[in-house]
Amino acid sequence: MNFTGYIEGYYGRLLSWQERSRILGILERNNLNSFFYCPKEDQFHRTTWKEPYPAEWLKEFRSFALEAQLKDIEIIFGISPGIDFDSDTDINILFDKIQLIASIGIKHVAILFDDLLQDSSGQSHAEILNECIIGYPDINFLAVPQEYSSSQAKPNITSSNYLTQFNKILNPEVPVFWTGSHVVSQYSSQEDVEMWKNIFQRPLIFWDNYFANDYCGPKVILEPYQSMSIESARLFNGVMINPTGLIEVDEICLDFLGYFLAGQKIIAKEYFKANNFPSEFIDALNFFKFDTNFNNSDEDASNIEKLLWTWHHPLKLELYPYLHMIRFMLKVDNQESISALKKRFRI
Repeated sequence: MNFTGYIEGYYGRLLSWQERSRILGILERNNLNSFFYCPKEDQFHRTTWKEPYPAEWLKEFRSFALEAQLKDIEIIFGISPGIDFDSDTDINILFDKIQLIASIGIKHVAILFDDLLQDSSGQSHAEILNECIIGYPDINFLAVPQEYSSSQAKPNITSSNYLTQFNKILNPEVPVFWTGSHVVSQYSSQEDVEMWKNIFQRPLIFWDNYFANDYCGPKVILEPYQSMSIESARLFNGVMINPTGLIEVDEICLDFLGYFLAGQKIIAKEYFKANNFPSEFIDALNFFKFDTNFNNSDEDASNIEKLLWTWHHPLKLELYPYLHMIRFMLKVDNQESISALKKRFRI
C-alpha cells in the first residue's frame, strides 16, 4: 500500500504543531508512512481557502514537512475549494496555493470536495483536478469526491450521475479517497472492496472514520482495528484513519492500525494491560467499543467512579467528558436516559 497512516480531517479539533510532531513519531514507530493534512477547522484549508496562509503558519509547516521527510513519512496536503469555487476566476488562486505548497517540497496534494452544502457537478470537480494535473505535472494529485461513500451516492453507487461523470472525466491515475458503504463504515467485506474497485477502475484509498467521534462526542472508541480483513485492505492503494484529534486517544488508534497492517492480532485487554492501565479501565472497555451496551451493573458503576476520581493519566483527561456521561447514564434507568440527559444539558 502506498499510503498508510493518519488523516487530520475531522471537525471540532485542530492539532498543535507539537501534537503533529508527536503523530509523526507514532507513525514512524508503527511503520506507517503518511500524514494527510486537511483539518476542517483550518479556515485557510476550506472556509477561506482563497486567502494565503500567514507567514508564521508557513514557517511551522516547513519545519513539520522537514521532520516528516527525515522520518520517511509522506505529507499529503489538502485543499478544499469546492465550497465557493468560481471556475472562471478561481483556478489561478488554487494554482497559487499549490505552488506555495510545492515550493516547500510537498509532492502529494489532495483536492477535496467533501461535505458541500450544495449539489455540484462531478464533471466540474474532475475538470478542476485535471487542470491542476496539467499545471503541475510534478505533483501527485489525489481526490475526495463530493459523494465519498455508497450511502451518499444519488440514487446509488452504480447509477450516480455525479460519480459517473467524476470518474469518467478525471485522469485515471488519480487515486480517490473512499469511506466505504457509509460515511462511518463499521465493516467492509472483500466483496464490497472488489465492487468499489470495479466501479472506479482507479487507485482507491480507504478513508476510515471508524474511530472518529466528531459526530458522536464525547464517546470515544478504543478497540483494535476491525474495519476489514487484511486481505481486503491489500486491495486498496492505502488505508488511513481519520480519528479524534485527542492525541492520547489517537496514539492508541494508530497503534491498533499498525498492529493490523503488520498482520499482528491484538486483544484490547492485552494491549492496555501491557501498557499498565488500571484494572478498572480494562474492565470498563465495553464502553469504548463501536457498539456499546449499558448493563447498569454495580461493578460498572464502581469502575467508572474510581476512574473519575482516583485515576491520573493523560488519557483520562481526554476521556473525562465521556466517563462523566457514562457515570450519569449508569445512575438512571435506561428508559429515562434520554430525558435525563436532556435535563442535564438543559435541553
